[in-house]
Amino acid sequence: MEAPATVDLLRQAKAGSPDALNRLYERCAGRLLSYIRLRMGQPLRARLESRDILQATFLKSLTHLDQLEGSETGSLMAWLARIAENEIRDRADFEGRQRRDAAREVPIDDDAAFRASAHSALSEVILDEEALQLERALEALSPAHREIILLRKFEELSFAEIGGRLGKSEDACRMLLARAMTALTLKLSETAG
Repeated sequence: MEAPATVDLLRQAKAGSPDALNRLYERCAGRLLSYIRLRMGQPLRARLESRDILQATFLKSLTHLDQLEGSETGSLMAWLARIAENEIRDRADFEGRQRRDAAREVPIDDDAAFRASAHSALSEVILDEEALQLERALEALSPAHREIILLRKFEELSFAEIGGRLGKSEDACRMLLARAMTALTLKLSETAG
């Protein structure tokens, strides 16, 4: 049996189908988690769990599903990416406030620290090795190259939309993506070899 199209699943989800919501989650979760991890960067990932951001993103999307415009996978991913970015920003701001407030800090015992680091290590091991290689390669790219790849390949934006966000022409965006993909390929071959 052929998998239902994203447009059909979105229509069913908006009508309240829990099965359609689960299928959309399964379809988008891996890709969105990779996007979230890349957007967070290593310093923030050391303090926050990527999967918590993923879960919060999906929970927020459930309450605002009626606001989703478009019915294609690209528009869904772009919409989820915007929700995730807002969630990351909110949590990073909160984390920054917490870190600045030294009076709130409470020393933890060694057992709690060990459990926290073990939980974090387990989360890292669970992730697919190829996804980690891609993540490392993307993090090694320049910010401009990483951004164009995220916008085009993860958010699935058109070159016109990317140009609008970056203040560049469509052709300049195409060239930047070509250079970024070449750089990514080189980074991936370095890690493989």
